[in-house]
Amino acid sequence: MTTDKTIHVFINRKKVELEGDTLTGADLLEKASFEGQDWDLLRLQGEGDPSGGTLVLKDDVLTLKNGDRFRVIPGNRTFGS
Repeated sequence: MTTDKTIHVFINRKKVELEGDTLTGADLLEKASFEGQDWDLLRLQGEGDPSGGTLVLKDDVLTLKNGDRFRVIPGNRTFGS
């Protein structure tokens, strides 16, 4: 992380406090207590995003702002199978 400011984001509707505003997708998953590699992180355009979100890769660098919203879902999902 590159700054000293504290911000908050929402992950699966849970508020997560972060020190700084720049981190990777993997760092964000870790801060939100999602362990291991079996998670997909999706960046939402807002609560109720009809698109379902944009996939964030583990090594993508995110610049965050207060109130950003994310969804985490299992990476090994087999919906409809």
